[in-house]
Amino acid sequence: MLTYDRYLLRSFAHVFIVCFIAMFGLMVVIDLLENLDEFLNQNADSGVQALLETIARYYACQSILFLDRAGPSLTLIAVVVVLILFQRSGELYPMLAAGIPMFRVLLPLVFAAGCVSGLLVLNQELVIPRIAHSGIESRGGAGASDVRVEPVYDYASRISINGRRMRLSQRSIEDAEFVLPAPTIVGAMGTVKSPRAIHRSAKNGRPAGWILEDVSTPWSELSLTADGKRVVLLGPRPQDLFIVTAVTCDQLYKRNSSFTMLSTQELLRRVQSPAFGTMSSQRLVAYLHSRFVQPLMNVISVLLVIPLMVRRESTGLVADSAVSATILGTMFGLTQASLYCGQVQLIPADLAAWIPVVIGGSWAAWLSGVLKT
Repeated sequence: MLTYDRYLLRSFAHVFIVCFIAMFGLMVVIDLLENLDEFLNQNADSGVQALLETIARYYACQSILFLDRAGPSLTLIAVVVVLILFQRSGELYPMLAAGIPMFRVLLPLVFAAGCVSGLLVLNQELVIPRIAHSGIESRGGAGASDVRVEPVYDYASRISINGRRMRLSQRSIEDAEFVLPAPTIVGAMGTVKSPRAIHRSAKNGRPAGWILEDVSTPWSELSLTADGKRVVLLGPRPQDLFIVTAVTCDQLYKRNSSFTMLSTQELLRRVQSPAFGTMSSQRLVAYLHSRFVQPLMNVISVLLVIPLMVRRESTGLVADSAVSATILGTMFGLTQASLYCGQVQLIPADLAAWIPVVIGGSWAAWLSGVLKT
């Protein structure tokens, strides 16, 4: 039986890898054909080798993000393909004839789905946060990763942060503008301008914030209040300022989606931070719960597919595949509708995330009775 389990796992891994290479390779070919000029313009006269290195580095990062997004779908595709191939070749029937239950025969597929879910969790927590800027990076490389700044309001200090452009690879803002509110931070509302602001993370007791270089208004000329002196500090040089704030780089661009590339630890920190508004915190809480239940949903989806693909009263592999796709589509719609209700506060965020798990798990338990024996 262990030999058969290893054979089934090898078949799953083979199909999964082939599907990943085929789908990602197709995406790379289409994207490269449409955007080759952008690579060439950024490469200038650096040579063919530099061009190939830039392309390889860009799509290597994109492959990690692609695995995170397509991993659950690839798992289901691999399970369905393996079940179709094994039924067409009749490899399941000798095991059933030996008196081994069908669920035990296909248990390695459930184990494989769990392993892929674990791999996706490690990818999300350890790898993606380190390459998050590559998700929206220009195809010209790190030097071209400039995006427009979306103004952000710090609800804790009431400071408004804006700028012209943001360099993701350097974690800096060009032509930054920090509006200091009155009377909490300064005596009269004013704007501190800087040609370059650099983000610094919290470290060794030092708070997180932004270093504003060559500011328009020096620290000594600001009419800071007692609270303001705890928020606006002297920078490394006399002409610099350090403004304490929980607002980070990723909140200044695509803030409705960039938080999906953060680690769970960072998400928890943001949920507890007073610098974020109620709607932002509610969106983060809903996404945080959905991240917790995603590995369970991946396994539940496989448990839904298996009995539908090897049911006793099967009308054919094509019909079984169509029924499986319909059920999975229904579950996907239910999941998205539930998460939306949680984000707009129609229902609690934790309940919104766990409703699909309860329904999907109950559905999978009910369908287990139709397995072929």
